[in-house]
Amino acid sequence: MKVISIANPDAIPLAAAAVAQGELIVVPTDTVYGVACSPFNEKSIARLYVAKNRPHEKAIQVLLADTGDALQVAKSVPPLARFLAARFWPGALTMTFPKRDGLPPNLSVYPTVGVRVPDHDQCRALIRAVGGALAATSANRSGEANPTTVQQAVAALGESVSVYLDGGQTAGDRASTVIELHEDSFTVLREGPITEAMLSEALAAWKSGG
Repeated sequence: MKVISIANPDAIPLAAAAVAQGELIVVPTDTVYGVACSPFNEKSIARLYVAKNRPHEKAIQVLLADTGDALQVAKSVPPLARFLAARFWPGALTMTFPKRDGLPPNLSVYPTVGVRVPDHDQCRALIRAVGGALAATSANRSGEANPTTVQQAVAALGESVSVYLDGGQTAGDRASTVIELHEDSFTVLREGPITEAMLSEALAAWKSGG
């Protein structure tokens, strides 16, 4: 286990190498600290579930470096999703997309996968370094408080994580808003920093062609 400042020039290469080797890492985001691994490595994802004691019916979201990376894990990006992405990405909005064939089955037991682009430059630099996508969820034990410092993440996950990237206190303390997309509407599965009112306003603009 290694804890290293994300500002250290060695930090991102070290974390990217750990991901490539199938290990878990912890990284700061714009919301809370996340524990992460490759979204294409079934054994790594299994290790993540064990580390968090996370129920398998709770899917793992995927963090993207850029909006254009969505098709690494999604079959398609619906028009409403493109509109909301332009409004809220980078940012604290996770949207469900139809899941691409061939992804590890334990990433999501559903026909969809949740994706977002975090508003954190160093986090996105790491995601680019691993190829554009990173499976991630809050760096805590399931049911416990969201970690806003690397010390809280270390206390929760300990030696199950190979590399902890220390970015100081996170800007936020709430996990992202999660929405399930429909053809011309959405359902809020978890409200976070982006409120349902903000999303409803955006939806109205989309429907009016704005």
